[in-house]
Amino acid sequence: MATDKGSQPLAHCVVANVAEETAQGVGGLEVRAGTRHFAPGAKVWVLPPRWGDGGEKLFVVGRHRSTAGRSIRIVLPRRHLTSFRVRTIYSPAVLRAILRPGRGPAPTPRLWTDVTEAEEAVALWSVPTMPAYFDDAPGTAEVTDPPPPVLKRRNRTYHLAHFNAYRARYSAQPPPVEHGGHDSLDR
Repeated sequence: MATDKGSQPLAHCVVANVAEETAQGVGGLEVRAGTRHFAPGAKVWVLPPRWGDGGEKLFVVGRHRSTAGRSIRIVLPRRHLTSFRVRTIYSPAVLRAILRPGRGPAPTPRLWTDVTEAEEAVALWSVPTMPAYFDDAPGTAEVTDPPPPVLKRRNRTYHLAHFNAYRARYSAQPPPVEHGGHDSLDR
């Protein structure tokens, strides 16, 4: 099936853009335009998850922000990516960059099995999430980003105690109640 460009479709892939601002450092307090390797809004080709972490970290291929258009393949946190969508690969150069063998113990890259697999990932990744930890229960859960102030889990109510760019912490204890004093704002 030929396209207007006169080239044949080679494969289907998930595509995303690098977030305009990303949180780095301890607690996500360092805000950066884009990432170290990609400019804000840069288009990257996203490979299928490899580590069984639900796609929290992903291999991506894109043009490096400082090397005259040279394509690189690196691992990025999914939270640094936005606007997930499925696109067809027509460029042999893009396909070569995606399938180029890694160095050392890096896993061999693979393509999406089919369009349906890619579309399912896009549907899942289009809602921003973050891990949630609970003060009296082992394990984590995924919550929306920003996290809800109150959460029901296993017939218990949890209250948001703290969150930053990386995670939310919930407590079974309700937040303290502030009693209105007689200061100048209450009169």
